Amino acid sequence: MSPSFKALLLPEWLRTWVQSQLAPVLGLAPQQAVVGVMRGVFDTLLLLLLGTGLLTGGRVYMDGQYALPRTIQATALKWAPIADQIARKADIPREVPLVLWFKENSMLAENPDSCTGIIGAYDLVRSGEHPCFTPGPISDLEVREQLTIAAQEFKERCPEITYWTHNPDTIKRCYLAYNAGAGAAQRSDPNESAYVMNNFDDAHQNMVYSDVELGTVRVTALGAWPTHLGLQSLIVTQIDTEERPLSLTLLDISTRLYDQLYAAARDWDIFRISGDGSMDFPVSRDEDSFYCLDDAHILGRPSLRPRLNPVTEDPILTQDVHGCSYGLPGLDISSNTSTAILQSPMSGYVTTYTDRWYNSTIRIENDEWIVWLLHPRSYLVEEGDVQSGQAVGVMGAVGIATGPHVHYTVYDKINETFVDPRLFLP
Repeated sequence: MSPSFKALLLPEWLRTWVQSQLAPVLGLAPQQAVVGVMRGVFDTLLLLLLGTGLLTGGRVYMDGQYALPRTIQATALKWAPIADQIARKADIPREVPLVLWFKENSMLAENPDSCTGIIGAYDLVRSGEHPCFTPGPISDLEVREQLTIAAQEFKERCPEITYWTHNPDTIKRCYLAYNAGAGAAQRSDPNESAYVMNNFDDAHQNMVYSDVELGTVRVTALGAWPTHLGLQSLIVTQIDTEERPLSLTLLDISTRLYDQLYAAARDWDIFRISGDGSMDFPVSRDEDSFYCLDDAHILGRPSLRPRLNPVTEDPILTQDVHGCSYGLPGLDISSNTSTAILQSPMSGYVTTYTDRWYNSTIRIENDEWIVWLLHPRSYLVEEGDVQSGQAVGVMGAVGIATGPHVHYTVYDKINETFVDPRLFLP
């Protein structure tokens, strides 16, 4: 949007006056008002769509022709936000990373004995471009790495596809290119490929599949295209039933509208990342903000200590210690990626809830420490045990927030005091 057009709609002098004069007098925060309006739009849209039955039929569709086992569905829902983020970066349709994972390894978080990884890495490992993956169970971060590899390989084999591609012929041809190579996809019909079409309809049952490694086999599992449709239906019909008004509900329209409106708000300087693009702390820190903090204990079990930055991608320090006045002192950490994945800084027991200020909250506790991560757009875990480095949420701006970030707080149970989170960042 050109500066002149922006000035016509909302002149700079008017924005400055509202932010610096009118808002303080009325006790308003323009950023929070914008977020509130966006929430209302999304909630209203969601209710309208459900009321007209435009989305509810997807579950029936999923449970019918293209049914996946319940355990597979649960895994797909857990990883849908991460798959969406990976797909956006690679510029491929959102469901593709999950489809590739299902096709290669039935969404198991483990490496096969052939050490080619979950997905996407067979050619890379065989050619020596990527080290061999160790057989056996793997962590969430390793799953995410392999999903990323698969997405990149998919895009490389089918560069014409984009995140917004919905044409079935294009998507089917891209699945064939991923499986058999770009040359084969140009010479062959995807509708005749068992990898792509098996079990799509009565005309595509028990199709024959030829592979260099496996030879010729008769396929009974779903092909990539019906799996794509099944996962798409599953993701689109998910509704967040807990009290998280702006969390990622996995509803297609809500998610994409949020991203587009956030980008527009950022262009208008409504949301602004004030950090310098790094985790560098100021040389002179405001000690007045530290009055509620005390020293952390030194002894104890090292394995319980928080050691990871909760923001996994390009973390940016946007505000030093603050929050003593409302009893939750911590740092604000953002990212250039507005939907960065949040990881658990330590192992412990996780609970999720919305506090009295409507901040979505992830709380993790072990025998020595408690950490809080505020404002996540969605939770990737349910109540229970988590491991250090496990993906637990997606960064957001739910609650009192002026843009996507995480408010990170650390409490020392041994010394019974809040402590400076800086001491626990790598």
